[in-house]
Amino acid sequence: MKRILVFALSLCFFSTMIGQNDYEAFLFSQNDYVGTARYMGAGRAFGAVGGDFSALLSNPAAIGLYKKSEVSFTPMSLSILQNEASYYGNSRNSKKMKYAVPQVGLVLSSSINRENSNWRYWHFGFGYNRLKDYNNSYGVEGISPSSFSDPLLDAANSSASLGLDAQLAYDTWVLDTIPGNNSHYWSPFHDKDIAQNATVKTSGALDEIAINFGGNYNDQLFIGAGLGIPILDITQHTILNESLASGEAAGGITDYSVVTKQRNTGAGINFKLGLIYQPVSFFRFGLSFQTPSFFWKIKDSYYRSFSSDWTDNSNEFSDYNNLYHFGLTTPLKANFSAAFIINKRAFVSAEYELTDYSLAKLSADDYSFSTENDNIIAKYGLGHSFRIGGEVALSQMLYLRAGYNFKLSPYKLADDKSVGSAHYASAGFGIRAKRVFFDMAYVLGLSKDDIWLYNANYVDPARVSNTYHRVLATIGFKF
Repeated sequence: MKRILVFALSLCFFSTMIGQNDYEAFLFSQNDYVGTARYMGAGRAFGAVGGDFSALLSNPAAIGLYKKSEVSFTPMSLSILQNEASYYGNSRNSKKMKYAVPQVGLVLSSSINRENSNWRYWHFGFGYNRLKDYNNSYGVEGISPSSFSDPLLDAANSSASLGLDAQLAYDTWVLDTIPGNNSHYWSPFHDKDIAQNATVKTSGALDEIAINFGGNYNDQLFIGAGLGIPILDITQHTILNESLASGEAAGGITDYSVVTKQRNTGAGINFKLGLIYQPVSFFRFGLSFQTPSFFWKIKDSYYRSFSSDWTDNSNEFSDYNNLYHFGLTTPLKANFSAAFIINKRAFVSAEYELTDYSLAKLSADDYSFSTENDNIIAKYGLGHSFRIGGEVALSQMLYLRAGYNFKLSPYKLADDKSVGSAHYASAGFGIRAKRVFFDMAYVLGLSKDDIWLYNANYVDPARVSNTYHRVLATIGFKF
Protein backbone atom coordinates (compact mmCIF):
# COMPACT_ATOMS: atom_id res chain seq x y z
CA MET A 1 0.00 0.00 0.00
CA LYS A 2 1.38 3.40 -0.95
CA ARG A 3 0.45 5.17 2.23
CA ILE A 4 2.61 8.13 3.17
CA LEU A 5 1.93 10.76 5.81
CA VAL A 6 3.48 14.07 4.90
CA PHE A 7 4.21 16.66 7.60
CA ALA A 8 7.10 18.79 6.37
CA LEU A 9 6.41 21.04 3.39
CA SER A 10 8.79 23.02 1.28
CA LEU A 11 7.79 26.57 0.44
CA CYS A 12 8.01 26.01 -3.31
CA PHE A 13 5.22 23.44 -3.12
CA PHE A 14 3.35 25.27 -0.40
CA SER A 15 2.97 28.55 -2.22
CA THR A 16 1.14 26.97 -5.15
CA MET A 17 -1.41 25.05 -3.12
CA ILE A 18 -2.67 26.97 -0.20
CA GLY A 19 -4.50 30.07 0.69
CA GLN A 20 -2.17 33.04 0.48
CA ASN A 21 -2.83 33.73 -3.20
CA ASP A 22 -4.31 36.64 -5.11
CA TYR A 23 -7.92 35.73 -4.24
CA GLU A 24 -7.22 35.67 -0.50
CA ALA A 25 -5.52 39.08 -0.74
CA PHE A 26 -8.64 40.39 -2.47
CA LEU A 27 -11.01 38.69 -0.02
CA PHE A 28 -9.24 40.08 3.05
CA SER A 29 -9.17 43.58 1.50
CA GLN A 30 -12.93 43.77 0.97
CA ASN A 31 -15.33 45.46 3.37
CA ASP A 32 -19.06 44.89 3.77
CA TYR A 33 -19.81 46.94 6.87
CA VAL A 34 -22.14 45.69 9.61
CA GLY A 35 -22.84 48.23 12.36
CA THR A 36 -25.62 49.78 14.40
CA ALA A 37 -29.24 49.25 13.37
CA ARG A 38 -29.61 52.98 12.66
CA TYR A 39 -26.57 52.96 10.39
CA MET A 40 -27.72 49.83 8.55
CA GLY A 41 -31.36 50.92 8.26
CA ALA A 42 -30.42 54.22 6.61
CA GLY A 43 -28.32 52.51 3.97
CA ARG A 44 -24.93 52.93 5.68
CA ALA A 45 -24.84 56.44 4.18
CA PHE A 46 -23.63 58.28 7.28
CA GLY A 47 -20.35 59.83 6.14
CA ALA A 48 -21.74 63.39 6.26
CA VAL A 49 -24.51 62.75 8.78
CA GLY A 50 -22.40 61.61 11.73
CA GLY A 51 -23.60 61.16 15.27
CA ASP A 52 -23.55 57.36 15.07
CA PHE A 53 -20.69 55.11 16.18
CA SER A 54 -20.73 53.02 12.99
CA ALA A 55 -20.50 56.21 10.92
CA LEU A 56 -16.83 56.19 11.96
CA LEU A 57 -16.40 53.36 9.43
CA SER A 58 -16.99 55.87 6.65
CA ASN A 59 -15.63 59.06 8.17
CA PRO A 60 -13.84 59.57 11.52
CA ALA A 61 -15.13 63.15 11.54
CA ALA A 62 -18.60 61.71 12.21
CA ILE A 63 -17.66 61.75 15.89
CA GLY A 64 -17.66 65.56 15.76
CA LEU A 65 -21.45 65.69 15.47
CA TYR A 66 -22.01 64.28 18.97
CA LYS A 67 -23.30 66.67 21.63
CA LYS A 68 -23.54 64.11 24.46
CA SER A 69 -21.59 61.07 25.54
CA GLU A 70 -23.06 57.75 24.44
CA VAL A 71 -22.81 54.00 24.79
CA SER A 72 -24.25 51.86 21.97
CA PHE A 73 -24.51 48.10 21.70
CA THR A 74 -25.84 45.90 18.90
CA PRO A 75 -26.57 42.60 20.68
CA MET A 76 -28.41 41.06 17.73
CA SER A 77 -27.51 40.57 14.11
CA LEU A 78 -29.41 37.57 12.78
CA SER A 79 -28.60 36.68 9.18
CA ILE A 80 -30.16 34.08 6.92
CA LEU A 81 -28.14 33.33 3.81
CA GLN A 82 -29.69 31.50 0.86
CA ASN A 83 -27.85 30.70 -2.33
CA GLU A 84 -28.11 28.77 -5.56
CA ALA A 85 -25.03 27.32 -7.25
CA SER A 86 -25.24 26.55 -10.98
CA TYR A 87 -22.60 24.20 -12.35
CA TYR A 88 -22.57 22.54 -15.79
CA GLY A 89 -26.34 22.85 -16.12
CA ASN A 90 -27.15 21.64 -12.62
CA SER A 91 -28.39 23.77 -9.70
CA ARG A 92 -28.18 23.22 -5.96
CA ASN A 93 -29.68 25.32 -3.17
CA SER A 94 -28.20 25.90 0.29
CA LYS A 95 -29.15 27.85 3.39
CA LYS A 96 -27.33 29.03 6.51
CA MET A 97 -28.36 31.00 9.60
CA LYS A 98 -25.93 32.92 11.80
CA TYR A 99 -26.12 35.11 14.90
CA ALA A 100 -23.51 37.76 15.70
CA VAL A 101 -22.78 40.80 17.87
CA PRO A 102 -21.31 43.20 15.29
CA GLN A 103 -20.90 46.46 17.23
CA VAL A 104 -20.10 47.97 20.62
CA GLY A 105 -19.17 51.62 21.02
CA LEU A 106 -18.42 54.33 23.57
CA VAL A 107 -18.22 58.04 22.74
CA LEU A 108 -17.17 60.62 25.33
CA SER A 109 -18.08 64.22 24.50
CA SER A 110 -17.05 67.30 26.42
CA SER A 111 -18.00 70.92 25.74
CA ILE A 112 -15.23 73.51 25.57
CA ASN A 113 -16.15 76.54 27.65
CA ARG A 114 -13.44 78.99 26.72
CA GLU A 115 -13.87 82.63 25.88
CA ASN A 116 -12.61 83.74 22.47
CA SER A 117 -12.59 80.14 21.19
CA ASN A 118 -14.76 78.77 18.42
CA TRP A 119 -14.04 75.18 19.37
CA ARG A 120 -17.28 73.81 20.85
CA TYR A 121 -16.66 70.12 21.68
CA TRP A 122 -13.95 67.51 21.79
CA HIS A 123 -14.69 63.80 21.49
CA PHE A 124 -13.11 60.43 22.17
CA GLY A 125 -14.48 57.14 20.85
CA PHE A 126 -13.61 53.51 21.48
CA GLY A 127 -15.29 50.28 20.36
CA TYR A 128 -15.52 47.90 17.45
CA ASN A 129 -17.47 47.40 14.25
CA ARG A 130 -17.70 44.49 11.84
CA LEU A 131 -15.97 45.12 8.52
CA LYS A 132 -17.02 41.87 6.82
CA ASP A 133 -18.93 38.72 7.74
CA TYR A 134 -17.45 35.59 6.15
CA ASN A 135 -20.18 33.15 7.18
CA ASN A 136 -21.44 31.27 4.15
CA SER A 137 -22.31 27.76 3.00
CA TYR A 138 -23.08 26.39 -0.44
CA GLY A 139 -23.11 23.14 -2.33
CA VAL A 140 -22.01 22.45 -5.90
CA GLU A 141 -22.79 19.39 -7.99
CA GLY A 142 -22.75 18.48 -11.65
CA ILE A 143 -21.12 16.44 -14.41
CA SER A 144 -17.74 17.95 -15.28
CA PRO A 145 -15.62 17.07 -18.34
CA SER A 146 -12.51 17.28 -16.14
CA SER A 147 -11.31 15.95 -12.80
CA PHE A 148 -9.60 17.56 -9.81
CA SER A 149 -6.79 15.12 -10.57
CA ASP A 150 -6.18 16.46 -14.11
CA PRO A 151 -3.96 19.43 -13.16
CA LEU A 152 -2.14 17.18 -10.68
CA LEU A 153 -1.53 14.63 -13.43
CA ASP A 154 -0.18 17.25 -15.83
CA ALA A 155 2.07 18.70 -13.13
CA ALA A 156 3.38 15.26 -12.19
CA ASN A 157 4.28 14.48 -15.80
CA SER A 158 6.06 17.81 -16.30
CA SER A 159 8.14 17.86 -13.13
CA ALA A 160 10.93 15.75 -11.68
CA SER A 161 9.14 15.50 -8.33
CA LEU A 162 5.56 15.28 -7.14
CA GLY A 163 3.85 18.26 -5.60
CA LEU A 164 2.09 17.77 -2.30
CA ASP A 165 -1.41 17.28 -3.71
CA ALA A 166 -0.07 14.97 -6.42
CA GLN A 167 1.70 12.99 -3.70
CA LEU A 168 -1.59 12.54 -1.82
CA ALA A 169 -3.31 11.48 -5.04
CA TYR A 170 -0.51 8.98 -5.65
CA ASP A 171 -0.74 7.62 -2.10
CA THR A 172 -4.46 6.93 -2.59
CA TRP A 173 -4.08 5.53 -6.16
CA VAL A 174 -5.91 8.45 -7.80
CA LEU A 175 -2.61 8.84 -9.64
CA ASP A 176 -0.28 5.96 -10.45
CA THR A 177 2.78 5.33 -12.54
CA ILE A 178 2.41 3.83 -16.00
CA PRO A 179 3.42 0.13 -15.90
CA GLY A 180 7.04 -0.16 -16.95
CA ASN A 181 7.67 3.59 -16.71
CA ASN A 182 8.06 4.97 -13.19
CA SER A 183 8.64 8.53 -14.40
CA HIS A 184 5.24 8.99 -16.05
CA TYR A 185 1.80 8.94 -14.47
CA TRP A 186 -1.79 8.24 -15.40
CA SER A 187 -5.15 8.52 -13.65
CA PRO A 188 -8.28 6.37 -14.01
CA PHE A 189 -10.27 9.64 -13.82
CA HIS A 190 -8.48 11.33 -16.70
CA ASP A 191 -10.40 12.14 -19.89
CA LYS A 192 -13.72 10.98 -18.38
CA ASP A 193 -17.00 12.65 -17.45
CA ILE A 194 -16.83 13.15 -13.69
CA ALA A 195 -19.71 13.34 -11.22
CA GLN A 196 -18.63 16.03 -8.77
CA ASN A 197 -20.21 16.97 -5.46
CA ALA A 198 -18.71 19.72 -3.31
CA THR A 199 -19.65 21.40 -0.05
CA VAL A 200 -18.00 24.68 0.85
CA LYS A 201 -18.38 26.30 4.27
CA THR A 202 -16.79 29.50 5.53
CA SER A 203 -17.06 31.09 8.96
CA GLY A 204 -15.54 34.00 10.82
CA ALA A 205 -15.30 37.74 10.35
CA LEU A 206 -13.08 40.75 9.86
CA ASP A 207 -13.71 43.06 12.83
CA GLU A 208 -12.07 46.37 13.67
CA ILE A 209 -11.26 47.94 17.01
CA ALA A 210 -11.67 51.71 16.59
CA ILE A 211 -9.99 54.48 18.59
CA ASN A 212 -11.15 57.93 17.48
CA PHE A 213 -10.61 61.58 18.35
CA GLY A 214 -12.56 64.52 17.00
CA GLY A 215 -13.63 68.11 17.44
CA ASN A 216 -16.37 70.59 16.58
CA TYR A 217 -15.36 74.03 15.35
CA ASN A 218 -18.15 76.60 15.48
CA ASP A 219 -20.76 73.96 14.56
CA GLN A 220 -19.52 74.22 10.97
CA LEU A 221 -16.32 72.23 10.72
CA PHE A 222 -16.08 68.77 12.23
CA ILE A 223 -12.78 66.91 12.16
CA GLY A 224 -11.73 63.45 13.21
CA ALA A 225 -8.83 61.04 13.24
CA GLY A 226 -8.89 57.35 13.99
CA LEU A 227 -6.68 54.38 14.64
CA GLY A 228 -8.10 51.09 13.39
CA ILE A 229 -6.97 47.63 14.44
CA PRO A 230 -8.56 45.10 12.05
CA ILE A 231 -8.75 41.57 13.43
CA LEU A 232 -9.06 38.71 10.93
CA ASP A 233 -10.40 35.24 11.72
CA ILE A 234 -11.72 33.13 8.84
CA THR A 235 -12.08 29.36 8.47
CA GLN A 236 -12.76 27.66 5.13
CA HIS A 237 -13.78 24.01 4.91
CA THR A 238 -14.26 22.27 1.55
CA ILE A 239 -15.16 18.66 0.73
CA LEU A 240 -14.99 17.59 -2.92
CA ASN A 241 -16.10 14.11 -3.96
CA GLU A 242 -15.57 12.63 -7.43
CA SER A 243 -16.69 9.47 -9.20
CA LEU A 244 -17.17 8.43 -12.81
CA ALA A 245 -20.44 9.77 -14.22
CA SER A 246 -21.05 6.36 -15.79
CA GLY A 247 -21.30 4.79 -12.33
CA GLU A 248 -18.45 2.40 -13.09
CA ALA A 249 -15.40 2.00 -10.89
CA ALA A 250 -12.26 3.83 -11.98
CA GLY A 251 -9.44 1.31 -11.75
CA GLY A 252 -11.11 -0.28 -8.74
CA ILE A 253 -11.92 3.09 -7.11
CA THR A 254 -15.63 3.79 -6.64
CA ASP A 255 -15.03 7.41 -5.59
CA TYR A 256 -12.53 9.63 -3.83
CA SER A 257 -12.75 12.75 -1.67
CA VAL A 258 -10.51 15.74 -1.09
CA VAL A 259 -10.93 17.59 2.21
CA THR A 260 -9.40 21.03 2.74
CA LYS A 261 -9.45 22.99 5.99
CA GLN A 262 -7.82 26.38 6.24
CA ARG A 263 -7.86 29.01 8.97
CA ASN A 264 -6.37 32.49 8.71
CA THR A 265 -5.96 34.70 11.77
CA GLY A 266 -4.14 37.97 12.23
CA ALA A 267 -4.30 41.62 13.16
CA GLY A 268 -3.28 44.83 11.45
CA ILE A 269 -3.31 48.58 11.79
CA ASN A 270 -4.61 51.54 9.77
CA PHE A 271 -5.21 55.25 10.18
CA LYS A 272 -8.15 57.42 9.17
CA LEU A 273 -8.54 61.17 8.69
CA GLY A 274 -11.74 63.00 7.86
CA LEU A 275 -13.72 66.20 7.92
CA ILE A 276 -17.32 67.29 7.60
CA TYR A 277 -18.13 70.87 6.62
CA GLN A 278 -21.53 72.53 7.00
CA PRO A 279 -21.56 75.79 5.00
CA VAL A 280 -25.30 76.32 5.54
CA SER A 281 -27.72 74.90 8.08
CA PHE A 282 -29.31 72.41 5.68
CA PHE A 283 -26.28 70.95 3.89
CA ARG A 284 -23.08 69.10 4.85
CA PHE A 285 -20.38 67.38 2.87
CA GLY A 286 -17.68 65.03 4.06
CA LEU A 287 -14.32 63.75 2.95
CA SER A 288 -12.19 61.00 4.49
CA PHE A 289 -9.21 58.80 3.72
CA GLN A 290 -8.05 55.52 5.20
CA THR A 291 -4.48 54.32 4.86
CA PRO A 292 -3.80 50.75 3.81
CA SER A 293 -4.27 48.19 6.56
CA PHE A 294 -0.94 46.59 7.37
CA PHE A 295 -1.28 42.95 8.48
CA TRP A 296 2.24 42.10 9.55
CA LYS A 297 1.78 38.42 10.40
CA ILE A 298 -1.26 36.46 9.25
CA LYS A 299 -1.22 32.90 10.52
CA ASP A 300 -2.24 30.31 7.93
CA SER A 301 -3.14 26.85 9.26
CA TYR A 302 -3.72 24.45 6.39
CA TYR A 303 -4.86 20.83 6.20
CA ARG A 304 -5.47 18.63 3.13
CA SER A 305 -6.48 14.98 2.89
CA PHE A 306 -7.26 12.51 0.11
CA SER A 307 -9.28 9.34 0.65
CA SER A 308 -10.34 6.76 -1.93
CA ASP A 309 -13.06 4.10 -1.60
CA TRP A 310 -12.66 0.79 -3.40
CA THR A 311 -14.95 -1.88 -4.80
CA ASP A 312 -13.72 -4.34 -2.16
CA ASN A 313 -14.87 -1.88 0.58
CA SER A 314 -11.29 -0.96 1.50
CA ASN A 315 -10.12 2.62 1.90
CA GLU A 316 -6.88 4.50 1.25
CA PHE A 317 -6.09 7.72 3.13
CA SER A 318 -3.27 10.28 3.13
CA ASP A 319 -2.95 13.82 4.48
CA TYR A 320 -0.66 16.67 5.44
CA ASN A 321 -0.70 19.73 7.72
CA ASN A 322 1.18 22.99 7.58
CA LEU A 323 1.55 26.30 9.36
CA TYR A 324 2.80 29.41 7.65
CA HIS A 325 2.88 33.19 8.23
CA PHE A 326 2.63 35.95 5.67
CA GLY A 327 1.97 39.68 5.48
CA LEU A 328 -0.75 41.60 3.65
CA THR A 329 -1.12 45.27 2.77
CA THR A 330 -4.67 46.18 1.76
CA PRO A 331 -5.53 49.14 -0.51
CA LEU A 332 -6.18 52.65 0.78
CA LYS A 333 -9.75 53.97 0.68
CA ALA A 334 -11.28 57.35 -0.11
CA ASN A 335 -14.81 58.37 0.87
CA PHE A 336 -16.91 61.30 -0.33
CA SER A 337 -20.29 62.11 1.22
CA ALA A 338 -23.05 64.71 1.35
CA ALA A 339 -26.25 65.18 3.33
CA PHE A 340 -29.27 67.45 3.28
CA ILE A 341 -30.76 68.20 6.71
CA ILE A 342 -34.45 69.04 6.55
CA ASN A 343 -35.69 71.20 9.45
CA LYS A 344 -33.64 69.07 11.84
CA ARG A 345 -36.39 66.45 11.48
CA ALA A 346 -35.09 64.46 8.55
CA PHE A 347 -32.07 63.90 6.36
CA VAL A 348 -31.22 62.49 2.95
CA SER A 349 -27.61 61.44 2.46
CA ALA A 350 -25.35 59.92 -0.17
CA GLU A 351 -21.88 58.42 -0.08
CA TYR A 352 -19.28 57.15 -2.51
CA GLU A 353 -16.29 54.98 -1.56
CA LEU A 354 -13.37 54.22 -3.86
CA THR A 355 -10.90 51.36 -3.44
CA ASP A 356 -8.18 50.23 -5.84
CA TYR A 357 -7.85 46.49 -5.20
CA SER A 358 -4.88 46.20 -7.55
CA LEU A 359 -2.81 47.83 -4.78
CA ALA A 360 -3.20 44.88 -2.40
CA LYS A 361 0.12 43.18 -1.79
CA LEU A 362 1.26 39.92 -0.19
CA SER A 363 4.66 39.56 1.46
CA ALA A 364 6.84 37.16 3.44
CA ASP A 365 10.42 36.98 4.65
CA ASP A 366 11.18 33.78 2.74
CA TYR A 367 9.07 34.12 -0.42
CA SER A 368 8.65 37.02 -2.88
CA PHE A 369 4.98 36.51 -3.89
CA SER A 370 5.89 38.23 -7.18
CA THR A 371 3.61 35.96 -9.23
CA GLU A 372 0.69 36.38 -6.83
CA ASN A 373 1.11 40.17 -6.69
CA ASP A 374 1.27 40.33 -10.49
CA ASN A 375 -1.98 38.35 -10.58
CA ILE A 376 -3.59 40.86 -8.22
CA ILE A 377 -2.71 43.69 -10.61
CA ALA A 378 -4.00 41.71 -13.60
CA LYS A 379 -7.28 40.52 -12.07
CA TYR A 380 -8.55 43.28 -9.79
CA GLY A 381 -9.23 46.96 -10.39
CA LEU A 382 -11.23 49.80 -8.92
CA GLY A 383 -14.03 49.05 -6.48
CA HIS A 384 -16.89 51.55 -6.41
CA SER A 385 -19.47 51.60 -3.61
CA PHE A 386 -22.53 53.87 -3.69
CA ARG A 387 -24.80 54.41 -0.70
CA ILE A 388 -27.94 56.48 -0.27
CA GLY A 389 -30.23 56.69 2.71
CA GLY A 390 -32.60 58.79 4.74
CA GLU A 391 -34.35 59.23 8.04
CA VAL A 392 -37.51 61.07 9.04
CA ALA A 393 -38.94 61.81 12.48
CA LEU A 394 -42.63 60.98 12.69
CA SER A 395 -42.78 62.31 16.24
CA GLN A 396 -40.38 63.40 18.95
CA MET A 397 -39.56 59.75 19.62
CA LEU A 398 -40.32 57.68 16.50
CA TYR A 399 -38.03 57.63 13.46
CA LEU A 400 -38.27 55.77 10.15
CA ARG A 401 -35.31 54.97 7.89
CA ALA A 402 -34.55 53.45 4.48
CA GLY A 403 -31.55 53.07 2.22
CA TYR A 404 -29.90 51.42 -0.76
CA ASN A 405 -26.31 50.33 -1.54
CA PHE A 406 -24.70 49.25 -4.78
CA LYS A 407 -21.19 47.82 -5.25
CA LEU A 408 -19.69 47.52 -8.72
CA SER A 409 -17.62 44.49 -9.62
CA PRO A 410 -13.85 45.08 -9.31
CA TYR A 411 -13.00 42.07 -11.52
CA LYS A 412 -11.09 43.20 -14.60
CA LEU A 413 -11.49 39.94 -16.52
CA ALA A 414 -15.15 39.11 -15.82
CA ASP A 415 -17.32 38.74 -18.92
CA ASP A 416 -20.45 39.23 -16.81
CA LYS A 417 -20.14 42.45 -14.79
CA SER A 418 -22.89 41.31 -12.42
CA VAL A 419 -20.36 38.83 -10.99
CA GLY A 420 -18.76 40.51 -8.01
CA SER A 421 -21.43 43.21 -7.82
CA ALA A 422 -23.88 43.50 -4.93
CA HIS A 423 -27.15 45.27 -4.14
CA TYR A 424 -28.53 46.04 -0.68
CA ALA A 425 -31.91 47.49 0.31
CA SER A 426 -32.68 48.38 3.91
CA ALA A 427 -35.36 49.78 6.19
CA GLY A 428 -35.67 50.38 9.89
CA PHE A 429 -37.12 52.37 12.75
CA GLY A 430 -35.93 53.90 15.98
CA ILE A 431 -37.40 54.98 19.28
CA ARG A 432 -35.35 57.76 20.85
CA ALA A 433 -35.92 59.36 24.23
CA LYS A 434 -33.75 61.91 26.02
CA ARG A 435 -31.38 59.36 27.58
CA VAL A 436 -32.06 56.05 25.87
CA PHE A 437 -32.70 54.77 22.34
CA PHE A 438 -33.64 51.53 20.59
CA ASP A 439 -33.23 50.86 16.86
CA MET A 440 -34.07 47.98 14.54
CA ALA A 441 -33.22 47.39 10.89
CA TYR A 442 -33.73 44.89 8.10
CA VAL A 443 -31.29 44.47 5.19
CA LEU A 444 -31.83 42.48 1.98
CA GLY A 445 -28.68 41.69 0.00
CA LEU A 446 -28.25 40.23 -3.49
CA SER A 447 -24.92 39.26 -5.06
CA LYS A 448 -23.26 36.87 -7.51
CA ASP A 449 -19.89 35.15 -7.39
CA ASP A 450 -17.97 32.71 -9.56
CA ILE A 451 -16.33 29.87 -7.63
CA TRP A 452 -13.72 27.51 -9.10
CA LEU A 453 -13.42 24.11 -7.45
CA TYR A 454 -9.86 23.83 -8.75
CA ASN A 455 -7.54 25.23 -11.42
CA ALA A 456 -9.52 27.61 -13.65
CA ASN A 457 -7.67 26.34 -16.75
CA TYR A 458 -9.38 22.95 -16.35
CA VAL A 459 -12.90 23.68 -15.11
CA ASP A 460 -15.73 26.17 -15.52
CA PRO A 461 -16.76 28.14 -12.45
CA ALA A 462 -19.86 27.52 -10.40
CA ARG A 463 -22.08 30.62 -10.54
CA VAL A 464 -23.33 31.26 -7.01
CA SER A 465 -26.29 33.62 -6.55
CA ASN A 466 -26.56 34.82 -2.95
CA THR A 467 -29.57 36.26 -1.14
CA TYR A 468 -29.22 37.29 2.45
CA HIS A 469 -31.62 38.66 5.02
CA ARG A 470 -30.27 40.42 8.11
CA VAL A 471 -32.17 41.74 11.14
CA LEU A 472 -30.38 43.95 13.65
CA ALA A 473 -31.24 45.56 16.97
CA THR A 474 -29.27 48.25 18.81
CA ILE A 475 -29.72 49.77 22.25
CA GLY A 476 -27.95 52.85 23.55
CA PHE A 477 -27.69 55.32 26.40
CA LYS A 478 -26.75 59.01 26.40
CA PHE A 479 -25.18 60.73 29.37
